[in-house]
Amino acid sequence: MEVESHIHSVSDGALARNAQTLVANAVASAFNEDPVIGPDLSRAISVVGSVVKRHGLLLQSTMANALAASGRFDVLVDVAIPIVDAANELLLARNSAQDLARINIRADAAADRIVTVDLVVIDPEVGWAGVYEVKRGNGPVDGRTRRPIEHDLRAASMVLSSYLAKRGYPNITRVTAGIIDYYGGTGFAKDFKVSRDELDSHFEVPVRETLDKVTLCLRKALLAELPTLFSTVITAVNREDIKSEATASHIGLVPDPPSGDATVSYFVSARPTGPGPRKPAANAQMGGVA
Repeated sequence: MEVESHIHSVSDGALARNAQTLVANAVASAFNEDPVIGPDLSRAISVVGSVVKRHGLLLQSTMANALAASGRFDVLVDVAIPIVDAANELLLARNSAQDLARINIRADAAADRIVTVDLVVIDPEVGWAGVYEVKRGNGPVDGRTRRPIEHDLRAASMVLSSYLAKRGYPNITRVTAGIIDYYGGTGFAKDFKVSRDELDSHFEVPVRETLDKVTLCLRKALLAELPTLFSTVITAVNREDIKSEATASHIGLVPDPPSGDATVSYFVSARPTGPGPRKPAANAQMGGVA
């Protein structure tokens, strides 16, 4: 049975450690320096941005752990599911969501490609399974990205029963698909997403409190790093101020060309020039007469 075998604790201590590890990994990462803002501010901004991006992955792993820890669900994470040709055709034919929900297609049918979904949640006792993408949702997902995600999730749901039967779950008769939208701003249709406030009622086990706790732990872990990150920025700014006071800046001024014999070599090595104005055509000078 292909069940996620690395389910971790969702105790307060475990949530805090997971958040601290995420921030520590972001701090330890290498980032490109932006030449405009310099190395210190580049690093500080990059670390903060990295933590924000990694929050989505933390929500995914924490949700998997919380659902598995409830004792009701088996949870698969980062699951590769085939998108079979028949499912693609049914979706492109614009069948209703209600009709599509009743269709089960063999997972070993001819497949267009494989997609990796964030979570597959299984309740073997009631014969139900759901396939989900987890989104942080603090901003809209571009429409050109939303449509393929929704298409793939609906296609995956049509082969989910067959897919799970081969992995030790032969009695899955009801399936669903959707987006877990933690902050609610993804832009997916309301009937295709589960918001933060709906999580507990959707799964009928407490999930939201655990996600909120790990989010708070992440915020605290990041805030603890900010004094160190930005102290180097302040030091660098003060150092630049001292340099500015000691030396007048000529950035942006074009130097005068050298005089004498050096003038020719100066212009030879100057920046590329355009073609300049056009000369009047010969026939224009003659009044246009052939």
